[in-house]
Amino acid sequence: MSVGQPELPLLSEAEPQLHVETEPPLLGVAEPPLLGVAEPPLLGVAEPPLLGVAGHWGSAEIDLARRFDQLHQLIYTSGGIRPSNAAVEEVAKLALVRLWSLRNQSTVLGSGSRAGNLFPEGSAADFSLAFAEALTSPELAAVDPAGNRHPVWPLDEPFRLIDSAVLGAAARLVADIVDHGRPTVADPLGTAFDALLAGRYDHAGGLGTYLTPSGVARMMAELAADLLADGLGLLDGPGFGDPYCGTGRFLVAMLEVLRTREDPVARSLFDAGLFGADQSTSSVAKARINMLLYGVRRPLVFTVRDSVTDEAVAAYEGRVPVILTNPPFGEGKYDNPAGVAQTAAAIPRLAGKRRIDPSLACLVKAVRLLAPGGVLGIVLPDGVISSRAFADLISGHGGDLGQRVALAANVSLPTATFALSGTVAKTSAVFIRKERPVRHVALARVEHVGYLRRAGRASVDPAGNELPVIARLIRDGLTGAGEATLAIQSTDPLVAVAVAGSLQSVDPARLDPVAMEARRWLTEQGGVELRELLSAKKAPHAASATAPFVSVLHVDELGTVDWRGARTHTPATPGLLVDEGDLIISLLNPSKPRAAVIPAGAGTIQVSGEFGVFTANCDPHAVLGVLYSERVRAQLSPLGRGTSSSRRRIDVDDVLSLVVPKISSAALADLGRAVREAGALVAEGRERLWRQFEAVG
Repeated sequence: MSVGQPELPLLSEAEPQLHVETEPPLLGVAEPPLLGVAEPPLLGVAEPPLLGVAGHWGSAEIDLARRFDQLHQLIYTSGGIRPSNAAVEEVAKLALVRLWSLRNQSTVLGSGSRAGNLFPEGSAADFSLAFAEALTSPELAAVDPAGNRHPVWPLDEPFRLIDSAVLGAAARLVADIVDHGRPTVADPLGTAFDALLAGRYDHAGGLGTYLTPSGVARMMAELAADLLADGLGLLDGPGFGDPYCGTGRFLVAMLEVLRTREDPVARSLFDAGLFGADQSTSSVAKARINMLLYGVRRPLVFTVRDSVTDEAVAAYEGRVPVILTNPPFGEGKYDNPAGVAQTAAAIPRLAGKRRIDPSLACLVKAVRLLAPGGVLGIVLPDGVISSRAFADLISGHGGDLGQRVALAANVSLPTATFALSGTVAKTSAVFIRKERPVRHVALARVEHVGYLRRAGRASVDPAGNELPVIARLIRDGLTGAGEATLAIQSTDPLVAVAVAGSLQSVDPARLDPVAMEARRWLTEQGGVELRELLSAKKAPHAASATAPFVSVLHVDELGTVDWRGARTHTPATPGLLVDEGDLIISLLNPSKPRAAVIPAGAGTIQVSGEFGVFTANCDPHAVLGVLYSERVRAQLSPLGRGTSSSRRRIDVDDVLSLVVPKISSAALADLGRAVREAGALVAEGRERLWRQFEAVG
C-alpha cells in the first residue's frame, strides 16, 4: 500500500459488538457510517468531564477529581511508581483491560479466572494476564497510515500495578468511568490527566506538556465546525485530525461535536474518520484508548519522531478539512534543519535560522495539511501571534503559501487556562481558513474558564465559565455581520466581528469595552491622538552601566521617581541615555502605567531599555498629567503582547495612538505647572521620610 496515498482505517468492520439498549448509534443513524463510529461509545456522556467538555462543573466532576487525587496519593505512598506520569499510564492500561474484559467476559485467563470477573477485585496476576491479552487483541488494535496494525502499547510493556490496595482502588475507579450503561464522563483519560497531573507532569527528555482543558477543546471544536466552509466536495482524507495529538483530547472534542450535528458537512467529516500523531509513545497509547472507548475501530493514531517532517504525516497535505491542535512552544526550542527549512519556505524571514519556536513549525505544517476550504484551530502563545513571523504567514508575505491563508477568528484565553499544568503563559485559540476568502474576522476575549488553580488543584471559579457561549456568540456575530467595520456582539464576554483587513491589530485585548468607551467618549469630545503632543526619540545605548540608573521599578503610579534608589542602582546591562526634559514611559506591563519626566538639573542619565523615550512639544509634565488621566489609562491598560502575563509589552506606536483630551495651550501650561509642583512635593516628602528613617538610632 502506497504511503503517498494512505488508506483510511475502516471504523465499522463486522466485529463483535456489545448490545446496548439505552443509547442510540452516534449521529442518530440506523446503520453505522462507513468510516465513522461503528457502535455506541463504551461510556455514556450524561455528565461533562472534569473542567467541562459541556462547559460547566457538576458534582460528578468534583467527586471524580477527588477520587483521582486520592488514587494519586495512594499510588505514590504504596505503589512505588515513578515518574509522576506513570500514574496515568497505569490507569490507561486498566482502561484498556476494562474495555477488553467487557468484550470478552467469558474468556478464561491462565489462572482460571473469567475476564468478566476482573473488575474490581481481580488479582495483580490476573490483570497482568488480561493486559497481555488486550495488547494482542485484533479488535483493540490501532493502525498506521500504511494500514499496518499496531497494539496500543508494545507487546513487552509491563503491567506495573502490583500493590493490592492500589490496584483495587484504581480498578474500582476505572470500572466506574468505563462502564456500559452507566452515566460517566467523556474523555476519561483526559480527566485522569487533569486530576492526577495538575502541575506535576514530568517533562524530562522533551518539550513541556501543557494539557488543554476539555472546555477549551470543546469550544474550539464547536467554532471550527461553524467556520468550516460548505462545499468541501468528496473528501480525500480523514475528516479531521491533530498532528500533535497528545492523549487525543481534541479528537475526542471533535467526535463529541460532530456526533451531535445532523448537517451534511458534519456527517461527511464524521464518516471520513480521523487521524492523530505524536512523538510520545505514551501519549499515543492513551489517545488510541480514548478513540477505542469512543467506538472508533482501529484508530489511525501513530507515533512519529517529528510531525513536522514525518513522511506519513506529509502524505495528508492538502487533504484534511479540520485540524485542531495545541502544539509545543518555546522560543528557540526547535532545531530540526528540515523542519526549519520547511517553515522558512512559508515564512521567509526565518530563513537561515538554526532554531525557531516549535509552535511556528507546527503551525505551518498544520496549514499545509488543510484541504482547500479547511479550518485550523490552534492554541498559540500570544507572543507568537503578535510576531512578525505570524503576520507574514497570514499576509502571505513572500512565502510559498502565498495569499492562501486567512485569519478567521482569535479567542484570547486567560492565564488560568493552563495554570493546572504549571504555566501562566498567555495564549489564544486562533482559527485559520485555507484557500477561501474571509469577509469578517471574529475576536473574543475569555476571562473565566470555570476553574482557578488554588493550592495546586482546580477549584470552581465563582465567576463561572464563559467558554460554552463563545462559539454561539461568534456564530451569531458572523451570521448577522453587516457593513459596519466593527460590531460588538457581546461585552461580557467580549465578542466582536470586524471586516477583514480593517483592524491594525487582531488582539482581542484591544477591544476592551472600558477602553473602547473611553476612546469613544474622548473622540466625541474632540480628543486627539497623543502623537499631537509627543514624538518618539531614538535614545542611544550607553557603553557601560552607570548611576543614576532609573529602572521601571523606580517609577511609581504617580509618575514620580525614587531618585535615591536610582542613584545606587547599577545593573550589569547598560541602559538608554536620556536628557533633561525627556519623558520616559514603560513599555512593559501597561496594566500598571509607569511614566516620568527627567527633571531639570539631572543631566544625562541612564534608564532601563524597557522604557520608550519621548520628547514633548509642550511642557512634558502636562503630557504626564494627560497620560495618567483616567480615560487615557483605561486605553493603555489592556494593551500588550507577549507569552507571559507578567511580561506584556507595548510599543511606542501604542503610546502615540492613545486618544487624549483636546486641551488648549494655556490649559496645558497650567496642567504642566501643577503636575511639576505636585511632583516636587512628593519628591520632597519622600526625601524627608528617608532622612527621618536614617535619624532613628
